[in-house]
Amino acid sequence: MLTFRVGDPQRPRGHALVFFRDADDAESVWATYLVVVPIAMDLGKYLPAAFAPQLAGQLVVGGPAAYPLPPMPEKVEQGLPHLERLARLREDDLLDGGTLRMGEPWQALHPVTELGSQYAEVCTSYFASAATVVAEVETSADAGAQPAFDDVDKLLLQVMPDRDKVGRLARLVGTLRYGVEGNDAGLVDETVHEMEQIGRHLRESYQVDALISAGRAPGERAGLLAQLYVERCYKLADEDYGALAELDRRISEAQQTS
Repeated sequence: MLTFRVGDPQRPRGHALVFFRDADDAESVWATYLVVVPIAMDLGKYLPAAFAPQLAGQLVVGGPAAYPLPPMPEKVEQGLPHLERLARLREDDLLDGGTLRMGEPWQALHPVTELGSQYAEVCTSYFASAATVVAEVETSADAGAQPAFDDVDKLLLQVMPDRDKVGRLARLVGTLRYGVEGNDAGLVDETVHEMEQIGRHLRESYQVDALISAGRAPGERAGLLAQLYVERCYKLADEDYGALAELDRRISEAQQTS
């Protein structure tokens, strides 16, 4: 079973750093990079004849494949924190491949291949389901159908990354605050409805209900609390868990003084 250290297993990105620990040196970290290519190809025909027998099983596969670059893990001197930062910066997945005996590098070929196959299957399944959702929307448009906005939006939210959903929430908070300050009940209700719909496609840990409650409350402090909740959502989407404790403390203080 794949272990995602960075990324969402429900929405794999199709490219991932994967790291291994050395069975003979627990502090040592080795890594390679997996790419699920959108165009089928046989890398084996590009290999020099001298390397083809050793790498054939890894680079020549039938079915979904995630090609490892380099074919065998290389030692990462900067350690795991460097890989975590790099994955977030590049928007890669980061997979924990477990432990290997790196003193015997050729023994790493099969585990890398197996992990790559699993990752490719997860990615292929997700891409297919996402493509189906997009096709449904496009087909409706081509047929001249006029589906309700909520129906189309629900389909799009199924494939939208969490960070994009948070971005929409952040923009809607501004609209909500405008409606609250202007006593525009219609705008408030419409905006809350849209925020609730987005919230149904995010985990409970995002605390969207609390964000909405703060956003629709009158007063400057309520607006500050809503912004803190938005910032918290961004940190959660970016998997910056180290920053959550401080934000939760600030939210608690704002709640006590509001």
